[in-house]
Amino acid sequence: MTQVSKITTSILIPAHNEAAVIGRTLAHLGRGLCRDTVEVIVIPNGCRDRTAEAAREAMPEAIVLETQVPGKANAMRLGLARARGEAIVFLDADLDVDAAAIGRLVAPLLRGEALASHGGMDVDLKGCSAAVRGFYAIWQRGPYLRGGKFGGLFAVARAGLERITPLPDVTADDEYVSRAFRPSEKAYVRDVRFVARAPRTLAALFAVRKRVRRGTRELGRMGHGASGGGGRGHLVGALARPMLWAPLLVFLSLTVSVRVALMFEATGGAPKWERDDSSRVPVARRGDL
Repeated sequence: MTQVSKITTSILIPAHNEAAVIGRTLAHLGRGLCRDTVEVIVIPNGCRDRTAEAAREAMPEAIVLETQVPGKANAMRLGLARARGEAIVFLDADLDVDAAAIGRLVAPLLRGEALASHGGMDVDLKGCSAAVRGFYAIWQRGPYLRGGKFGGLFAVARAGLERITPLPDVTADDEYVSRAFRPSEKAYVRDVRFVARAPRTLAALFAVRKRVRRGTRELGRMGHGASGGGGRGHLVGALARPMLWAPLLVFLSLTVSVRVALMFEATGGAPKWERDDSSRVPVARRGDL
């Protein structure tokens, strides 16, 4: 009698108008992927392009759940309802990570050592303006990334899903999930890295930082406390290095501008989601991957 393999890991990929990049993401993910124990669920939501078709072409064995309702949180809920794995991986549609990294990410969850896990983020600055590079020269020196990056790519054990479900319509979905677990319940898997492409223009970066700040503010109003990792020591340290004065000026100017803009923004209503399209370059040819 043939033994049926058990699905241990479900990878959920919400995708809104990601036809340009979803193929690249799935090509990276498909390297060494064990189809017997890992399922990939792509959730195209409110798309006006060929995201669903591109996903099926890039990975025919993937489950593609289409919905006309836009919104990442709703897409995540649909994916969770279909997922069969004991470890649920959440992956943004424009990130590069391979199957081996996914295996390392979920290992602490499958061993029962943690309820959530995350890795670290590398920022790709190719093609970015000088101002954007200046911002990240300071931002990457801060405390935010020292304990890894819970966002873009993270995983939750099935035993921990009750902490985050039903998932509300929030802008900062990754931060909402992170704050549902104590530090001792989260595993930082240091040898798991993913690549995030930075916005190429200052205007695109402003939009993204505005979304991030708005999301944090929303969570505060919902009663979810800060996740820690604050501190401005890196700003003081930058002052001691003249070569960082120009990047520091960019960083501070953008940060203040975002906060001022949000002061004049009405609260309430449906969550807003500014995203960066400047870094979503078309998928490379197979030979370039």
